[in-house]
Amino acid sequence: MDSKGRHAQSDPSDFGDAIYRQIIASATDYAVITVALDGRISTWSAGASNLFGYTSQEAVGQNLAMIFTFEDQLESACHAEMHTALQYGRADDNRWHVRKDGSRLWASGLLMLLKDDEQRAIGFVKILRDRTQYLEQDEAVRSSVERLRLILESATDYAILTFDQEGTLLTWNAGARRILGYTEEDIIGRDARVLFTPEEREAGALEWEMETATKEGRAENERFHVRKDGSRFWGSGLTMPLMARQDKPGYLKIMRNDTERHLAEEHQQVMMREMSHRVKNSLMLVTAMLAMQARVADVPEVKRVLTDAETRVATIAAVHDHLWRQPDLETIDLAAFLKDLCSRLAQTSDRHTLSFDGTPCRIDTDRAIQAALIVNELVTNAIKHAYPSGGGRIDVLITTTDDMICLTVADDGVGLPTDFDLEGNSGRSLGMKVIRGLVRQLQAELMVIRTAPGTALIAKIPMSS
Repeated sequence: MDSKGRHAQSDPSDFGDAIYRQIIASATDYAVITVALDGRISTWSAGASNLFGYTSQEAVGQNLAMIFTFEDQLESACHAEMHTALQYGRADDNRWHVRKDGSRLWASGLLMLLKDDEQRAIGFVKILRDRTQYLEQDEAVRSSVERLRLILESATDYAILTFDQEGTLLTWNAGARRILGYTEEDIIGRDARVLFTPEEREAGALEWEMETATKEGRAENERFHVRKDGSRFWGSGLTMPLMARQDKPGYLKIMRNDTERHLAEEHQQVMMREMSHRVKNSLMLVTAMLAMQARVADVPEVKRVLTDAETRVATIAAVHDHLWRQPDLETIDLAAFLKDLCSRLAQTSDRHTLSFDGTPCRIDTDRAIQAALIVNELVTNAIKHAYPSGGGRIDVLITTTDDMICLTVADDGVGLPTDFDLEGNSGRSLGMKVIRGLVRQLQAELMVIRTAPGTALIAKIPMSS
């Protein structure tokens, strides 16, 4: 209280100074240093002690140059900063500095000019923060990027390029230069569709690659591409999405020139088709000879055996005829394959109606052939024995699960004898022996179901061996 009993009022400027001092004392992650015009340190914050190791008593009165490296001291970096701050009001400070113990830290901040109320320069304030960790991280990133760049430039057997969602080319490595003939100056900024053939461009090949890569994480890239000189080569590789920047997604395309392998595979395909075609023709010749022998045979049993042999050989010939027409010789759609076979078998008897139904499923060609021979034997047996007094209906059905094919041949005929046994005497005919042998090769299971009327024979075949 004063002499009149009133409470003394605090000077607002004193209160403000206290607040500023408290802020500076609390900012322990920042070095806040004030410096006189001649470079001597006037104040030294707690944050400065944390960063540089000097106490306030040790630092105040010393020249600010003491926290600069020896190299920067030789170049008068501290004086240059003050000169810039005097001229422009501030000077950026991003450089190595030295602690009391001699270790270095990368500090980032500003040196700013201090003026009095009459706008006269009275000194400087320097605010710094230790950014060593971030510098090391940036250096690690830059080093990683540089290593990646060197790797990409060294991968001259692979064209590695990136493009944005519009198809504009962004990067182009040495392998792309070697394989496609364009330099970076020629191609960067151009539409990636220039690398595709006119047919592929019209079909939207690049759009398909981008859409597939976005949905599935990758898109197979097996097609002809066009070099700068107009020549074509078979590019084999992948297109993958680049997700580093969500606002501007892009794509990475990696491919190599696989023309020699592609041409060799095409040649092999042609040779295999030619071989299959010749085998089919040879089998048809054997079929004709068996048919001729059957026509002139006088003994009924001999005639029957020759006719059966003719049917089996004709089926194998039909299998080869179907195979050599396929684009893929390693796998085949079993449903389409058996439908074609059933159409041919239906022509062997005008008294029977043969129907087929099945879901598409691809299996190895060798297993498809064995399954077709099973169907041939079962359908042939049904034609011979299911309807002794005339014709009737025979159904062939394929159903599939993830790992199993269920192949059914059913009729509405007289059914099998009550004592029929697949493994017994009743199953020792040549046809049943052939069926059992094929079932064993396929590691399948054969079941007989009496449907009354008729019979259903079911073969459960694994998708793969």
